[in-house]
Amino acid sequence: MEIEASPYRGKKGIAIVLAIFLLLAFAGSVINPLYEATDELRHYRYVQHIVQLKRLPVQGEMACQAQGHHPPLFYLLGAAATFWIDTGQEICSQPQTNPFWQYRYWEVGTDNKNQYLHGPEEAFPWYGEALAAHIVRGINILLGAGVVVLTWIIGRAIWPKRPSIALGGAAFVAFNPMFVYMSGAIHNDVLAALSGTAVTLACVLLVKDEEGLSRRWGVAFGLLFSLALMSKFNLAAVAALVAVAVTWVAWRKKQWRLWLEVVLIIGGITLLLTGWWFARNQILYGEPTGFQRLTEIWGKRDPRDSFGTAVFELPYTWTSLWGRFGYGQIPLPEGIYLGLRWLVGLGLLGLLVPLLRRDWGEVKAVGAPVAILILDVLLFFAVLFNYLLVSPAGAMGRFFFPALAALALLTFYGWSQWLNWLVQAIRHHPATNRQIGWLAAVINAGLIGLVLVALLGYLRPVYAQPPSFAPDTAVPNEINAQFDSFVKLRGYELSTDTLRPGEYVAAKLYWEVTGQPPGDYLLFLHLIDSTDTMVAQRDTYPGLGNFPSSQWRPGDRFVETIRLHTPETMYTPETAVLSVGFYAAGPDGYRLGVTAADGSGLGDALPLAEMRLESANNLRGDVPNPLNQTYENQMRLVGYEYSSRLLRPGDDLTVTLYWEALADITEEYEVEVGLCDDPCPDWLPPRQTAVTPIPPLTAGEVISTAVTIPLDPTISPGSYLIHVSLIDPVGNKYQNIIGEDGHYIDDRLLLARVRVQP
Repeated sequence: MEIEASPYRGKKGIAIVLAIFLLLAFAGSVINPLYEATDELRHYRYVQHIVQLKRLPVQGEMACQAQGHHPPLFYLLGAAATFWIDTGQEICSQPQTNPFWQYRYWEVGTDNKNQYLHGPEEAFPWYGEALAAHIVRGINILLGAGVVVLTWIIGRAIWPKRPSIALGGAAFVAFNPMFVYMSGAIHNDVLAALSGTAVTLACVLLVKDEEGLSRRWGVAFGLLFSLALMSKFNLAAVAALVAVAVTWVAWRKKQWRLWLEVVLIIGGITLLLTGWWFARNQILYGEPTGFQRLTEIWGKRDPRDSFGTAVFELPYTWTSLWGRFGYGQIPLPEGIYLGLRWLVGLGLLGLLVPLLRRDWGEVKAVGAPVAILILDVLLFFAVLFNYLLVSPAGAMGRFFFPALAALALLTFYGWSQWLNWLVQAIRHHPATNRQIGWLAAVINAGLIGLVLVALLGYLRPVYAQPPSFAPDTAVPNEINAQFDSFVKLRGYELSTDTLRPGEYVAAKLYWEVTGQPPGDYLLFLHLIDSTDTMVAQRDTYPGLGNFPSSQWRPGDRFVETIRLHTPETMYTPETAVLSVGFYAAGPDGYRLGVTAADGSGLGDALPLAEMRLESANNLRGDVPNPLNQTYENQMRLVGYEYSSRLLRPGDDLTVTLYWEALADITEEYEVEVGLCDDPCPDWLPPRQTAVTPIPPLTAGEVISTAVTIPLDPTISPGSYLIHVSLIDPVGNKYQNIIGEDGHYIDDRLLLARVRVQP
């Protein structure tokens, strides 16, 4: 095929792609506060262990968690670049944790997505710890750029006359939002991607080498495989890729003697360069990988029982390959993941086009190297899936990074084949390199836009301080309530005055700082009903975790918008009061007093408004407090009610549950109802329980079961939650509640609180 001028080709093109990648990765590194990326703090501690103690860490011997099981190459690079910096911190120094950082972690948004509280010590110009961390991040950015370049070189090696395919595939890597994000973090997965891509490149070059095997290939593979093993142990899998490439060439060229020499050279160099690491693991942990010790510290799964769990986690793993930041609590909208699924899926289907068109010339020209890329993708999918089977931390798309270059090139090559088919159908000649170049430009311009949206539209707002307002702003519902001498609530606005189960009210609060707080206070919203029982509550550091009160300065004014979600089991109909306040956490905690604008005392919580609590849309129309809780696709809890919500010690509490059979029930189920201390942690059994049988039912039948719990006469006054579980009569097992997407939620349900009075 002729080479034509293209807007997206050659060294100029890869230079442009690299420049944009470096800019985006650096921007992501600056936007992302220190240690918010997955395990970044633990990787940084590994570097500091080498810097401060001049030796590698030993798993389980440190006073804090670090990634001591990983091979040392990345951390040695980081230590060599930062050994001269006095960070002023111990290895195990711990940033102040935000205890609310997992609040509704599955949602797209900005509410408490930060794991740590961040202060001005992280601001530019960097010094000390911040400088050391950003230098190591910078090294990772350069490693990411190396992956992009190697991807381009692989593409040029396979399609020398179609440079736009190489550039399109390289840009597919460069503009993957998650790859950009991880390149700007402290992590060894980008080095693993570089090492894996280098081995893939060598395999591609070997199968295209007309001379076949030689001893130099043994040296090259020995060095590259050693590099891979010292990057991350899961790259041991590339041995299979190397074995296939070497054996296939030996078979094709009838070079079996050279095959043996190459294998021995690879093994000898690998043993020489990496054998010390595996010997060290054997001495320290009793086996050469250190993986057994890792599972003792971090936990493990039994692969005989976890296949279904691993399959269920694959969609999450896919989303985290493209953009699920932090520890996964910063997702992108589902539509983005769906669009990428179609983009990659159709691209991979395009690999079949030459076969369907019987273009045997194309198949012969690129069949062997493309097969190497396909094998690479399948190999690391197998590695990732195996990790899902044995580790609860396996659902991370970054574990696929060593094969990301292969996936990118295959995807774009597949799209070029669709374009080729379309052009031939219309103009009766193959697509030109210019046309393929424009296809690359369009797809990757879209991916650049996606990276910008991900970084600026979803990542940056997560860590932004709340917006400020001018002193003369006309605030809604002006109130001017003073909380101690530190902060004044100028006004507020509520999104609704009526709530149904599972809904939320958004409270927009206008704060003005009037004095310097002595430390960090927590902000709360409480929704308390007419029985003086808590319906729902929110606790957070101000600024949704991004503007703690220790950082306030007199004169600061900011707008805080907090959502208070009601539980799906909320008791209705009712009225409740929404109130706001501050408190100091800890064993000696206390609330800040509130005074009105006229100086009168208002207690330690400021009432904002009365809310109406109404029933959910009744699925059946004939049960109180309607619910939709499905147990193992056999039974559904459709409603409930209490005999009373205000009780005294020694009273009887009767809980009536309304059940619908989803299938014919031939055995007697049992329902367990318990009274448990608020907040009823799942590791603590209910303090009092009662069990009642449910008779056999036919599909669609609805019955009610009344379960009575006699309260202990010595029970302490306070609020208590009601625990409900369904027990299988055959296996005597608690049944799981199933979500709409089929995943397990829990094997118990917590109903609304009741209050025991003195």
